[in-house]
Amino acid sequence: MKLANALVLSLLPFVLAPTPIASSATTSALRPDPVSPIARATAEKGMQWLVRAQNHDGSWGDNPGCPGEVGNTAIACLALLAHGSTPTRGQHCMVLQRAFDWITRRTRGYVGGKRLDTTTLLHRKLGDNADLYLVALLYSQSTTLNCELFEDDRMRNELRNMAAHIARLQKSNGEWETSYEPMLTTIAAWQALKQTHAAGILIDQASPEKVVRYLREDCLEKATGVFREDKWGRAQRFVTQAGGVRVLIGEGLGKEEDVQRAIGVIDKMRFDQDVGGATGGEEFLGALYATQALLLEQDKVYAAWYDRITKALKSSQNADGSWVGHHCITGRVFCTACSILTLLTPDRQLPLVER
Repeated sequence: MKLANALVLSLLPFVLAPTPIASSATTSALRPDPVSPIARATAEKGMQWLVRAQNHDGSWGDNPGCPGEVGNTAIACLALLAHGSTPTRGQHCMVLQRAFDWITRRTRGYVGGKRLDTTTLLHRKLGDNADLYLVALLYSQSTTLNCELFEDDRMRNELRNMAAHIARLQKSNGEWETSYEPMLTTIAAWQALKQTHAAGILIDQASPEKVVRYLREDCLEKATGVFREDKWGRAQRFVTQAGGVRVLIGEGLGKEEDVQRAIGVIDKMRFDQDVGGATGGEEFLGALYATQALLLEQDKVYAAWYDRITKALKSSQNADGSWVGHHCITGRVFCTACSILTLLTPDRQLPLVER
């Protein structure tokens, strides 16, 4: 997979201060917080809920008390990493350590085609390999965070095998498995491979050019900038609009005229518009894709979008700090993790928001 080279940022435990040390007021003026106070407070409330929702064995299921699942545990871990913790450092390091212990027991010795989970809600909505895409994405962000070098090597070997299997699943037209959400499934697989490649692992059995062809020729209406897919009657939908833009910007096509039109469409959309204001996990995932994409592009649309999605997520947050899906992916763990990731995207704690 010949993906564009990109800088992989490390999660550094500290940053050396300049000499002489600037006052906090000066530092604040020079480096304003990219996450708004409202977004940070909203994400913190969600993080407190997510930590409380962890099972005793370190896993997360759809909701508190549900049996642990690889997909939900992986995306919860990504939210914790975005919050600034690692398995060895940070406020929630022990929470992450228990989660990594649980998830690595299920991936140890991974070979292509091995099922990590039985059929879950995420499988039914995002494809038969949804958990594999999510855990590969997690490992692509985590291969240097283990205490021991041999654990890093083990994780990289497992990630290499996961990526090889994901790559083999790509169809000749560029998409991945036909699922309840064909475009979103393809976008999730693309992101897992994109980030794996950025982590330094060679992928030679899949083609990002075919993904771009599928999205631009089969799905993108060039005259309007709207992504449409046959599965949903060629309807205009926020979740696929956000995901399509995420891939094309990630592939360096953000300045192309058709992609600029697609960005303009997002600028006029609400993340909860697809099902009459009833949000599901797909909408929360779409909010994450849109925020990542627009942050990468850094044009005038981003600032207005980030303010708008922050307010929308704050207003839809439950009193206990969680978010819930009202259709399709209804689990509170998935919806809450996606929301935290969205709100904290400007922190750039995870390399996945750099390309």
